[in-house]
Amino acid sequence: MATTTDDTQQLGFFRGNRCGYYGDLRIISAFQPIYSLAHRRIVGLEGLARAITPDDQIIPPAILFGAREENTVVELDKLCQLIHLENFYAVDPPNAWLFLNVDPRTLSRKNTFSAYLSRLLQEKNYNANRIVIEILESTIDDELQLEAQIQEYKDMGFLIAIDDFGAGHSNFERIWRIQPDIVKLDRGMLQKAGIDPSVKDLLKGVTSMLHNCQCIVLAEGIETENEAMAAMDAQVDLVQGFYFAHPFLLSESVATRRGLWKSLYNSFDELTLRSSENERQLLSPYSHRFSALTIGAQKKNQVTDVADGMFKLERTIRLYQLALDGSQCHSNLDSPTIQLPTRNRLRVLADTQGASWKRRDYFVNAVQNPGSMQVTQPYFSISDGTLCITLSVMTRIEGGDYIICCDILFER
Repeated sequence: MATTTDDTQQLGFFRGNRCGYYGDLRIISAFQPIYSLAHRRIVGLEGLARAITPDDQIIPPAILFGAREENTVVELDKLCQLIHLENFYAVDPPNAWLFLNVDPRTLSRKNTFSAYLSRLLQEKNYNANRIVIEILESTIDDELQLEAQIQEYKDMGFLIAIDDFGAGHSNFERIWRIQPDIVKLDRGMLQKAGIDPSVKDLLKGVTSMLHNCQCIVLAEGIETENEAMAAMDAQVDLVQGFYFAHPFLLSESVATRRGLWKSLYNSFDELTLRSSENERQLLSPYSHRFSALTIGAQKKNQVTDVADGMFKLERTIRLYQLALDGSQCHSNLDSPTIQLPTRNRLRVLADTQGASWKRRDYFVNAVQNPGSMQVTQPYFSISDGTLCITLSVMTRIEGGDYIICCDILFER
């Protein structure tokens, strides 16, 4: 049959699914559900093209679209969007977006493609804000041209998603310029975050930066509970992947895992509680001793005496004294026993006498709560490249009011 996608395009059905024809191939839709972790329901369906040969073999999209000329890609792309919209309309999920993977070469035909999409939406009585145009980040070539084209689609009401953020071509400058509505994190980030706590922390930072860019963050390709926990811990907004549901055809029903949300949130609560308890047990001997040495019954009058008491605990890295303006009074008092392989590499930053730490939480909180010990979250210390927790207190010592700080090595 013909391979054009004009108004005369022949559509048919294949095993209960709306299909189109491309040569001797039948094109149908599989839909991957996208969930909101906060709403605990499906908020989108990603249309995935499935090309079926006459002998019922399935051709993956990468092969279907690979090595085709631009004109052919555009026509095939338009056919896929038509089929996805037809099947989405048949499902007609309330309060849900249709995510359409659109090749940048198709987007570049702005005048013809936008008119094509608009006509399809008008036929279904859908607004443009039901459609998320998804762009694979690694396929962007002429960024300035694409940026202008994307703005036109946004002006029409379409939402824009950037796919595979975190892969080789990622950069925040592109996010700032394009200003997508949704950013889909590369699956590799979630895989690593599910097994590596340091990557899990990095994922939190990436999500926070994307939120600051006013983007909704979507984690795709989630297959395990650990990956789901990493996404939740990072404050990701939307999720998709086999852990939540497999792609389904129009002739099938979406199979969200039974008891998914209760199980997921119970696991997250247990993980949070376990992490908090582990951290409490780690810090307990340090916080008790530090409090006693600086404001309690065993209070010392010299910082060196406080240090001697704290260095008896194996994870104490250093102590230091800050003036009320945040400047460090003396050089660090480093533990004589703890060995840090990063210390020599960062020796240029080791001399901190006179440094100003007034921006740090451990200083600000201590000044605002005099006489009360403060505890930070784990953070990266530039003094020697360690992940540490700082105990701090504003107290009377050495004849004046100072902030005494103690860094504790934090290992997950």
